[in-house]
Amino acid sequence: MKNVYVIYGENFEAINDYEKSIAKKYLKDLDEFNYIKINMHENTLESLVYECRSSGLFGNEKVVVAENCNFLLAKPKKIKVEHNVDTLISYLDNISEEVVLILKISEKIDSRKKLIKKIKEVGEVKEFSNFDEKEIASYIVKTVAEANLKISRDDAEFLVNYTRLDFANIKKELEKLLLYCEEKKVIAREDIELLATRSLEYDVFSLTNELFGKNYSKLRVVYNSLVLKKEEPIFLLSLISGQLRIYYKVKVLLNEHYSQKDIARELGVHPYRVQLAAQGIRNYSVDKIMKTLILAADYDKLLKSSYMDKYLILDLFINKLIEELK
Repeated sequence: MKNVYVIYGENFEAINDYEKSIAKKYLKDLDEFNYIKINMHENTLESLVYECRSSGLFGNEKVVVAENCNFLLAKPKKIKVEHNVDTLISYLDNISEEVVLILKISEKIDSRKKLIKKIKEVGEVKEFSNFDEKEIASYIVKTVAEANLKISRDDAEFLVNYTRLDFANIKKELEKLLLYCEEKKVIAREDIELLATRSLEYDVFSLTNELFGKNYSKLRVVYNSLVLKKEEPIFLLSLISGQLRIYYKVKVLLNEHYSQKDIARELGVHPYRVQLAAQGIRNYSVDKIMKTLILAADYDKLLKSSYMDKYLILDLFINKLIEELK
């Protein structure tokens, strides 16, 4: 185990998890005397080093976490505290073996700095980028297994797509599901649909899917739920148009003999969405799907220029789409 770490990047949730894992690995029990956090927007590096050199109340082993380490950036932001980086470099030359120092920042650091090079020699520098969908799904499967429950890979990916949340909020949704499914030991798709927060993007995806599948009663249920949420019609139309463009591109690429996997990679969308899109557009030509895009453009102009009720215009647009695809 190292005595100094720099952990940084956009994925602050993962940074916090890694910080806690280091602390728990080094200390038997965490308390305010051996697990100390210092805000570097308000404290100097001299005070940080002093804390690292000081003996603990019940022993010398401790973890000191320096948060908001602005001095690690290429262009440090102006703050009320001035940092003398040489103080920390001197500490690293004679580092306390009983203290683990963790430096944190939720931005990109400057790896060319003398301080960073020194830390790489004696410790660890680790970046945490935002997770992509596959990484979040892998995290879900792993976390569920650690709780002695099961979830399929497909359902983990469904949870990611159903909620469209960031990593921090996915963790909250997962906590609900783990608690609810604790007795039956399995998290199924119906549990996700029952408990998880359904995203606006997923509703629009469902609406388009029901449209092409000619499931008009289900389409109306989804559409009415969007209206009840009082989402702005212009914004809703833009999301529907975006989904129609994906369907159009999927059709074009399928005609060019792309595999669904390659299409997902090409368009940067989840394979599950490509699979459903491919099923929905099977009986429609490229020209027919293009007509839905033209309709969307026409109604976008109408929404932005007409004095008619905007929800009425959006409703007319949905009816026109149904007529076009019948």
